[in-house]
Amino acid sequence: MSVRKTELSRAGLVVYNLLYWPYLITTSALLFGPALVIWLFTFWQRRRRLLHAYTSFWGAHYLAWAPFASVRVEGREQALSGGPCVYVSNHQSMVDILAAFALYLPYLWVSKVENFYTPFLGWTMWLNRYVPVRRGHLPSIRKMLRRCEARLGEGQSLFVFPEGTRSPDGEIQRFFRGAFWIAVRNDVPIVPVVIEGTGGILPKRSFLIAPQAVVARILPPIHPRDFEKNDRRLRDHVHAVMTGELARLRAPSPDANPPPAGR
Repeated sequence: MSVRKTELSRAGLVVYNLLYWPYLITTSALLFGPALVIWLFTFWQRRRRLLHAYTSFWGAHYLAWAPFASVRVEGREQALSGGPCVYVSNHQSMVDILAAFALYLPYLWVSKVENFYTPFLGWTMWLNRYVPVRRGHLPSIRKMLRRCEARLGEGQSLFVFPEGTRSPDGEIQRFFRGAFWIAVRNDVPIVPVVIEGTGGILPKRSFLIAPQAVVARILPPIHPRDFEKNDRRLRDHVHAVMTGELARLRAPSPDANPPPAGR
């Protein structure tokens, strides 16, 4: 099942971006107010589910409701029946964050600390108790691991991009061990999420939005016990599963070019 590309011409994209970016900036400032109010009434709660649900709606609408764009979520039932888990997703674009919000699942982001300083939406990440990490900084990584274990101990799930950064070509890059080490150490399943279409919306090193359809497919949980709690084997298996699923998402639909009708 292939994802359709943008329907807009070059001139259409210019007009779209002249409208989209001011809308995003303005509404981010406006929507931060209700988030702050929710936090003021729930800040003592460890599980800030109401705030996360609001943040998910806020972030998702920039993609799911945008003209000429959409998010189709598949397999959401895979993630609703179990307890805490570690969601891992491929990472094609910054838009992946918006697609992940559109899952409307309870989880905490594990994200590079720079994202937390983005005005308004980034500040809300602090209010949600999401987990920051400074890439390549060992003390920060150790602190992140301790925080992740504490959050899982509270019964909360995590969401991680195990590639560590956006893919330069849309293909799934090698995975770092962290998410899988955490899953093994805390005996919680990995739930893979494969996102396709975001790389075409906002490629790496580009600021031109090209709206199109996105698919976010949630795969069945994969438990560390099935790999004798070996995080490297778990990591390699999840990588293979997600790579195969991404190829299936990109495969042309069988009825995309139907044969001509016979006489």
